[in-house]
Amino acid sequence: MSSAQGKEAALRTVEIRSYNLKPGTRDRFQQLAIKEALPMLRRWKVDVVAHGPSLHDKDSYFLIRAFTSVEQRQKAEDAFYGSEEWIKGPRDRVLADIDSYTTIVVHLDDATLQGLRKAGGQATTGANDLDVLTKLNDDYIQSVQHSNVKRFDEILSDDFLCSNPDGTLIDRRAFLQQTAKPVTIRNLAAHDVNVRLMGDFAIIHARTSYTTADGAESGGRYTDVWARRNGKWLAVSAHVTRK
Repeated sequence: MSSAQGKEAALRTVEIRSYNLKPGTRDRFQQLAIKEALPMLRRWKVDVVAHGPSLHDKDSYFLIRAFTSVEQRQKAEDAFYGSEEWIKGPRDRVLADIDSYTTIVVHLDDATLQGLRKAGGQATTGANDLDVLTKLNDDYIQSVQHSNVKRFDEILSDDFLCSNPDGTLIDRRAFLQQTAKPVTIRNLAAHDVNVRLMGDFAIIHARTSYTTADGAESGGRYTDVWARRNGKWLAVSAHVTRK
């Protein structure tokens, strides 16, 4: 193989897609991308290099993907966008927020591609925060279900307060004592989770479902407030309602 052929073989085909979103939809679009669309792309073995809000205006988003060749890009995207998982999954909700988009495809060497990965990591801090908070929200729900005092001790702020369904307001110590008691409900799950990022604060709204001790299906809602303190997200308050 000649040096020119070797250099060409080392290049990756990189697609840069810029989305112009409908006004006011970027937070919702980003959550949908992180929770559903991007994990789906990775399941389909698509190399997602970087993604996140564009810095130039409040209604733009970018996605960078890498492929071995132009032909492989076309084949991979035809398979993904033609799949039932995409069509019956988030497709309509994703498209509903997109006004238009532009696609650029270029060849890049590995060093440049790695630079894009690093730059993309800086640009997607908010996206990473959503990943972290989504996982913390799941930890919170699971800790309630399994009386996991140890995990709550790790994720609650020192000044944590909780408003209980009976209207009482308790502090961190009382909450941990309350958590230590075995719960009578089972199958606790969170639905329609909405993570709202506001810099170093975040509000999580969600609906719950669970089975009561006598076998009845019930549910409720909760609103949790999280704060980033010394680089770590901690729950600072919770408000819980039940039917």
